[in-house]
Amino acid sequence: MERNASIESALNRMRSNSVYFYGRYVVYFSESIFIVLANLLTLIAVKRTMKLRKVPANTFILSLACADAMIGILSPATLMTAITYDKHVWISSVCLFRGPYYAMFSTSLVTLLAIAIDRYMAVVHPLTYRMRMTVNIARNICICIWLVQLTLWETLTCYYGSQVSVGNGRPGAAYDIFPGKTFAFLTQIEIIIPILGNVILYIVIYMKLRKRAVFPVSNINNVETLNVNQASAKTKVFTKMMALVVGYLILAWSPYYIITPLYKMNDPGTPTWYVYMFDFVSILFYTNSFMNPIIYSWQNRDFKEAYVKILKRKRVVISIVARTSSGCA
Repeated sequence: MERNASIESALNRMRSNSVYFYGRYVVYFSESIFIVLANLLTLIAVKRTMKLRKVPANTFILSLACADAMIGILSPATLMTAITYDKHVWISSVCLFRGPYYAMFSTSLVTLLAIAIDRYMAVVHPLTYRMRMTVNIARNICICIWLVQLTLWETLTCYYGSQVSVGNGRPGAAYDIFPGKTFAFLTQIEIIIPILGNVILYIVIYMKLRKRAVFPVSNINNVETLNVNQASAKTKVFTKMMALVVGYLILAWSPYYIITPLYKMNDPGTPTWYVYMFDFVSILFYTNSFMNPIIYSWQNRDFKEAYVKILKRKRVVISIVARTSSGCA
């Protein structure tokens, strides 16, 4: 009992530290703004650039950017309502914010798996890929992913969230809301399987591309050979880009899912160091949502050019507005 009391008082001292308490909110909110702006840039780039819009795989990237942008929008609301003591406010926030919030993370992972499958088809079946995968097919797949994830997470989060006792032991994360077996099931189905699927598919894709580099495509029809090799080069660049996206996702998510099962955030017996560590891995976890546009601009010339055009146009508009305002003054 003495140990728990001392630990609880340590947690209270940490929470009563105004610099840390408000500082963590500043960091989270700043990160959310950056997430929204970075992914909004991707959405505008794909929508305004015909070259990007015609590629079926970019439809998945569009869906991924929408999901990440929604994470940035819903994150502050989810974070703020987590400290409520009012049962009715809590239940409303669970259904309005937390359900869609969790759904967006799963949507991102499943969409990345869809991109990996798309890349596999492009590498293994380059000649028939354009017939098997079109922009309309990719769009329909994305719609199905969103509908399934939103329905699943809204239903489960509203159901289990309404049973939570709101008080000093209020939940701080998903594992506080869902029972142990339900959370383990959701983790396996919605997180572990998509990540493993991505890793396996990109390993297979790498082996196929390496084999193709050793034994290049050859054909009597030189024009067809040239077209296949050009398509293969573009596919290789895009596949490398998405492999980096998945690699950073694993790097950002792994610490969070290693740390979270150790303790419950609101348990009086939770050590103080764990609360600080939880905040650190949570911040790292959120960086995944704004790293994707950075990787796109680094690895893909088309995305980089589209970003530059948008930013230059914004600068021109801002300068015109500034001149107009100064003239009126």
